[in-house]
Amino acid sequence: MKRGLRGSVLALLAVVTLAIPSAAALQAPVAPQQAAPVVTAPPVVPGCEQGCETVFSAALPGGHRLDGLQHAGGGNVLAYWNGTSLVDTAQVIGSDGHPYDVVTAGVCGAGHCSVAFEYGVHSAAVASLRLDTKITVDATVEGVASDARDLNGDGSPDASVRQSTYVPSFALAPLYWETYEQQDDKLVLTGCTTPVQGMEPAPTALATGPCPTNV
Repeated sequence: MKRGLRGSVLALLAVVTLAIPSAAALQAPVAPQQAAPVVTAPPVVPGCEQGCETVFSAALPGGHRLDGLQHAGGGNVLAYWNGTSLVDTAQVIGSDGHPYDVVTAGVCGAGHCSVAFEYGVHSAAVASLRLDTKITVDATVEGVASDARDLNGDGSPDASVRQSTYVPSFALAPLYWETYEQQDDKLVLTGCTTPVQGMEPAPTALATGPCPTNV
């Protein structure tokens, strides 16, 4: 055999030999393919199909939370979650039979929440909620301004509502704050601040003063 032809045959045999996998390679286990994780989007909250702004998000024990949502068309939506699962939703209704226009603040603790709202021209309210398997509205208090926070440091949500003395008229009357303490699924009045004219921030502690008797 000619030298050139013999060299070509040997080179071809070397390529064929390299292309044949060894017995060890044939017997090696093939690693299973890992399935791509399935990402599930959280459900759309009823009433927020066109989008809502999250005003507050308050954590609760066991991975639960309460979101206070506001949609552009007006009206509050409360969404109660267990992780990414929607447990319940609610709209808090005022004494006029309509949902409060705007949710402004919320605080939760010990299975309860206090949520503050505004509605109408110069009106506000606080609702006391109980959360277990659903949202239950236990009580609401209405006035001209409202605030929700823990006022006594016990981990339970309390509330403040500003009221008018109506003397000599609603527009000209001094205003005062009522404070409410969370007790056994109720908001219990603890007292009032001294009536003053003009703006006054919400209390940071429970009031214990006398309340006006003319209202």
